[in-house]
Amino acid sequence: MNQPVPWQGFHHIALVTPNLDATIAFYGGVLGMQVGEIRVGGGVLPQRHCFIRPGVSAHTWGLHFFENPSAQIHRLSLEELRRGGFIPGAMQHIAFSLPDARAAEALRQRLREHGVEATPTGTIGAIQNMLFFDPHGILLEATWPRA
Repeated sequence: MNQPVPWQGFHHIALVTPNLDATIAFYGGVLGMQVGEIRVGGGVLPQRHCFIRPGVSAHTWGLHFFENPSAQIHRLSLEELRRGGFIPGAMQHIAFSLPDARAAEALRQRLREHGVEATPTGTIGAIQNMLFFDPHGILLEATWPRA
């Protein structure tokens, strides 16, 4: 009973999107993540869905998006975030790891080229970060080691 459980991190996070094609275009095209095959149904769920991997790992599948056109995702503005806003009872954000500040600056430029606003760089202990939204309002964070 005193033995630790040998967790290996998250396998995947299931999320809903009102438009799977727009989600794939953002995560795959803008963020450069690996998009898996689009499937319909499987198990008890009839929707279109796919996995999107933020990196290469044999142990994790990343984000598992399910399409539901009536999905409503509450979106805070960047100004509300700056004032410390949170969505009660909801997932607040997903943080992705980058190797260094150079990769972060390249991502910031890529976001800018696609019209995606990001916060200025912040510092939390040993990491630095920036926040931005996906096209449907899910708050995303990029983090990297503090120099």
